[in-house]
Amino acid sequence: MDSRIEETRRAAKDVPGWLTDAEGELLFNLAKSCSGKGVIVEIGSWKGKSTIWMARGSQAGRGVKIYAIDPHEGTPGHMRQGEPSTIDEFKKNISQAGVADLVVPLITTSKTAALGFANPVEMIFIDGDHEYESVKLDFELWFTKVIVDGLMAFHDTTSWEGPKRLVADL
Repeated sequence: MDSRIEETRRAAKDVPGWLTDAEGELLFNLAKSCSGKGVIVEIGSWKGKSTIWMARGSQAGRGVKIYAIDPHEGTPGHMRQGEPSTIDEFKKNISQAGVADLVVPLITTSKTAALGFANPVEMIFIDGDHEYESVKLDFELWFTKVIVDGLMAFHDTTSWEGPKRLVADL
């Protein structure tokens, strides 16, 4: 096994999130294979687990920048419970993983970020709001920004109805 993947597994192990090691390894390899013709975009970063996997993969490849988009307000359940913003923990986790130089946090919604985003996108990982209309909006806003031969990946397409339905519809 690639020692960089093992190192990444250790770096991401204690970061909260719902990403399996197998999913993380896939994101690592996808980011590693990016050519640099566009940037990597992540919709829904929360505390940085998937961001770390992609950034470490990018480090092992061509060092493509990752734009991590999240309002850092947590999930609707977290907001109802009064959980504070997740941005400080996100930044701490990214820094501790040694990838802060590759990650550009955009503390906003996917929609707001998309409206002003001018960079070509080589890879996008959509893991934001899981309601069908929200996932569909993320797809519609970002699909046209993905370069030819680029990649659009979704999380939770087997376990959450919104992403599952969108992928089935497409």
